[in-house]
Amino acid sequence: MLQINDFLFKSIYVGVKESRFWNTDGRDFMILIKPFLIFVKSLLFFLFDSLALSNVQSKRNNQLKLILIIRQDAIGDFVMWLDTAKEYRKLYPPEKYELVLIGNALWCGLAKQLPYWDKVIPVNVKQFKTFSRYRWKLLRKIRKLKIETAIQPTFSREFYHGDSLVRASRALRKVSSDGDMSNRNWLKKILSDRWHTDLIPASPDSMTELERNAEFFSGFSRSTYFASFPQIKIPEFQITSELKDQTFYVLVPGTSGSVVGKEWPPSSFSNIASKVYKQTGWNGIICGVKNEYCLGEQIRKQCDAPIQNLSGHTSLPELAGLLSKSQLTVSNDTGAVFISSAVGTKSVCILGGGHFGRFLPYPDLHGQENNIKVVFHEMPCYGCSWKCIYKIKKGDPTPCISNIKVEEVWNKIKPLLN
Repeated sequence: MLQINDFLFKSIYVGVKESRFWNTDGRDFMILIKPFLIFVKSLLFFLFDSLALSNVQSKRNNQLKLILIIRQDAIGDFVMWLDTAKEYRKLYPPEKYELVLIGNALWCGLAKQLPYWDKVIPVNVKQFKTFSRYRWKLLRKIRKLKIETAIQPTFSREFYHGDSLVRASRALRKVSSDGDMSNRNWLKKILSDRWHTDLIPASPDSMTELERNAEFFSGFSRSTYFASFPQIKIPEFQITSELKDQTFYVLVPGTSGSVVGKEWPPSSFSNIASKVYKQTGWNGIICGVKNEYCLGEQIRKQCDAPIQNLSGHTSLPELAGLLSKSQLTVSNDTGAVFISSAVGTKSVCILGGGHFGRFLPYPDLHGQENNIKVVFHEMPCYGCSWKCIYKIKKGDPTPCISNIKVEEVWNKIKPLLN
């Protein structure tokens, strides 16, 4: 099977960029043909999937009716969804239904620890978004399942990911949010909307992700559901014995490479670590993914306080366990801060303006304690979807991040140390 991926489209882009025509006119040319390239790519995926799904027979002998829930987004999105995720189990009790979650492999290790579903199917999202044997086999695997209802509760739907899995399901009922257009153009919308039997209306008003999840569930269940802060409750979190008896706090200085420019400077994290140690005597632990280990070492070497770098050395369930025992979490806007809050740990988040108000700050929910305190530097360009209008050097944070001072973050932390 061909591993075409985005190679064709990237080759065209690079070819034009490196040619003698790459000037202002060249950039204008690429702007003009980009919609055409997206149109061609969308049609190619549509045709590829059509071939993959042809002549596949459903094979299922289980007496339980199969319900498929599809989520392919990031770790933070998954954690925020857990507030309503637990409600699907109540709608579909295990005596009558088998509830299967098909999710992003990044967080499926944590999902398998939770009691809300009977089975979890992990998807390598990056590999799935290619013309590959992997995509072909996964689509056919889903096609073979005899599914009664397929549910995609994601507001910002993805044509190549979640929508394609809804199509593959051949479920009697296929339900998604009507959603927004942030990840789709009109061609993708026209094609993918036809693959559904039901589209749950989404309010045009500005809402947080927690409220969006509640809105979808209310529409799907035809009941009224109010948002709550998500909680992760696992009977026995995984944590190494040497840390069980320590008193520590956690720093999360990376963002897993999700968006360029979201990371607060390493020197600022070092300053915070020194201040926390002088005030409390707690040891510090740096967490992150494997390719953030060097970032962690940079902070550790700059810091005049005891700190351990565990970047790349914890699975997601282990990270959840670590955060559950932490006295405090100080983090960039990344999945770890949502996990930290969900396991009940006081957290401070350095927040930029790209998606301000959608994911964080959390809304005020009556009678509920918000574990995430945010620090931000408001600018007129807030809401840019991380398409920064300012010229920044490679590796530098955007102005809405770099303008956040150490003292501002420290002032949020101090009341949490008592």
